[in-house]
Amino acid sequence: MPTLNFTVDSQLLQEFGERLVGRPYIALAELVKNGYDADASRVEIEMDIRKNRIVVKDSGHGMGFKEFKEFWMRIGSRHKERQKFSRNLKRPLTGSKGIGRLAVQYLARELELSTVSEKDLHKKLRAHIEWEKAVKAGDLTQATVEYELEDSDTEFNQGTEIVLKGLKQKWDAEFVQGLAREIWWLQPPFRNPIADVADPKKAFKIEFFSPQKSYMRSFNEQMTAILDIWNARLIGKNVNGTVSLSLEYKGAEPINHHYKINPPCRLKNGDFEIRIYYLKFRQPYGISVDDAREFYNQYGGVHVYDAGFHLPYYGDPKNDWLEIEITHSHRRSLSKLLPEELQVPEAMTFLPTLSRIFGVVNVDTARETDLEILITRDRFRETDAFRNLRDIVRWALDFYARTEKLRRIEEESLTKKVERPKIQKIEDVLDNYRSSIPKETFEDLKKDIGKVASVIETEAEAAAKQVGLMGPIATAGISALAYEHEMKAQFLTIDEIVVRIGELATLAEDQKLRTALVELKESLSSWVERARVANALFSYYADPESIKTRRRFPARKVLEEIRENVRPLARRIPIHVDRLDNDLLLPEASLAEWSAIFQNVLINAFNALLDSERKSVDVSSKIQGSLREILVQDTGCGVDLKDAEELFKPFVRKIKISPERQALGYGGMGLGLTIVRMIAQNVGCEVSFVEPEKGFSTAFSLRWRERE
Repeated sequence: MPTLNFTVDSQLLQEFGERLVGRPYIALAELVKNGYDADASRVEIEMDIRKNRIVVKDSGHGMGFKEFKEFWMRIGSRHKERQKFSRNLKRPLTGSKGIGRLAVQYLARELELSTVSEKDLHKKLRAHIEWEKAVKAGDLTQATVEYELEDSDTEFNQGTEIVLKGLKQKWDAEFVQGLAREIWWLQPPFRNPIADVADPKKAFKIEFFSPQKSYMRSFNEQMTAILDIWNARLIGKNVNGTVSLSLEYKGAEPINHHYKINPPCRLKNGDFEIRIYYLKFRQPYGISVDDAREFYNQYGGVHVYDAGFHLPYYGDPKNDWLEIEITHSHRRSLSKLLPEELQVPEAMTFLPTLSRIFGVVNVDTARETDLEILITRDRFRETDAFRNLRDIVRWALDFYARTEKLRRIEEESLTKKVERPKIQKIEDVLDNYRSSIPKETFEDLKKDIGKVASVIETEAEAAAKQVGLMGPIATAGISALAYEHEMKAQFLTIDEIVVRIGELATLAEDQKLRTALVELKESLSSWVERARVANALFSYYADPESIKTRRRFPARKVLEEIRENVRPLARRIPIHVDRLDNDLLLPEASLAEWSAIFQNVLINAFNALLDSERKSVDVSSKIQGSLREILVQDTGCGVDLKDAEELFKPFVRKIKISPERQALGYGGMGLGLTIVRMIAQNVGCEVSFVEPEKGFSTAFSLRWRERE
């Protein structure tokens, strides 16, 4: 019986590249992960938009011709899934589907690859791909890659370099930040490159270069963000057994303390910094809680450096050198180190676990006569100086636990209801002293009290109306959360439908039907992506912790995240936050409250820009003495400052929206600014419209005063 071989349409190259990745920075991240899987200690990314190219270069083990042919050229190869760990350093492999390299055709029209295998440093393999030609090949088995082998008497540097030319995507600082968000977890947090010698498995560094300085800044901020999401940190310095300690909570003044280690300390110097993380709720910089937990499970703990050399024993989760886990397992209540006057019952229950801390301790054995390193070079000998070092660091952690316990006691006392005594009406009090007050004075007082009472009643009525609004708003909020939950379930169903349509497209014999199915799949995939982004508008309200957790958040990071959430509604209107002070902290409130304020303000700005030729929104900050101000300005239709206060009343709208635009979802009910003012007042802020800066037509101001 005659037989036929299956053929594969080369259109699958495009399907794999564009549909299985989704966003350009994810495709670029795949190349970095390939370097990690190849046991590289370093990956360099060079992005030059002006030259229309991106270069990714790694120092990994490279590929010989056989590996290039059997693995790189074989689509869907599952050798990584079978291999599980990298060849030399036994790193857990990040890829398994064998399609990551195809994703780069989503980024550029051409790919140039050069690679040198560690097995033969005298040979270099070069390859060149023009993706459009490959896609037009018809049958995937007919798609070709040009290559050549170069021999040299001198050795080449091992590793792989990929050059992407003819970029197909528009890159900006936000996309570069997205790239860093995909790969930050590959790079360990050790601050000194000497540490690479101690543990080459964890020695992996990613460097990003670009003539566009804003790209480099966005990338580097995101790559180091994991170390900056701390909730509290301890900074200590030892001088002959007297330690200067600073305990700092994000957004609060440091708590300074001095302590001595007894008996007389044999350790002369040394310093440390320990950062403590609260790995619950929504984290800044778009870092997921799960990723943060996994990262600190691997790299957390308190690490020790001797003159910059990392001692690998300390910081390994298996080696509890500070006896933190022992304290937890024995359920100790009091510290063994703190003096009696600092002891607080149950304080040690607030001692952070190793997976919630990252610390660095610096010593120099060349300057310490009693601090010795074992011959294995991985740890210290158990001398008095080492025991002093352990006590110095552990004392600081116990002090943190004690402070946490006191903070919890204070929080609980503030939440207790205090019953207020009943107060007689002012008029009744005045009447009691009527005979003792001259008639004319009495009448004047009564008249003034009447005026005050009238004002109070008016404000009470206004408050009552606002309270009346809360019912419908709360009902709408509950409905929105139900909608958000239901949409997530529906997305999963639609994802399955998209997969099914793709399967039908590959089976369809009729070319027109196949094309129609592919177009339908693309349209449906695109809609799901947009709908998912729009559904993210409710993310703060769907997360109970975003509502309950109240603290001082960095203004710029909050605005950057909200900017991402409202992007579907921005209709490509740029939102600039570069003029927001990096160190500015918002007043204490929840993320849900800030989201409600800034989402409403930004959406109002979008509506005001509908018919403007120049569309731009700018968020900036001002600091004058104790006054802090955030300005949201736009180039829209403007606001008449004489009537601006009216806009904060319920159901008042000044922007006229045509029925056609309303049908497209533009405009609202006129409650946005009412809600903004209610929430702002609740968190201690004032809001109003003010005179805009030159080049803008509207300026919304949010102001507060810092406590002296």
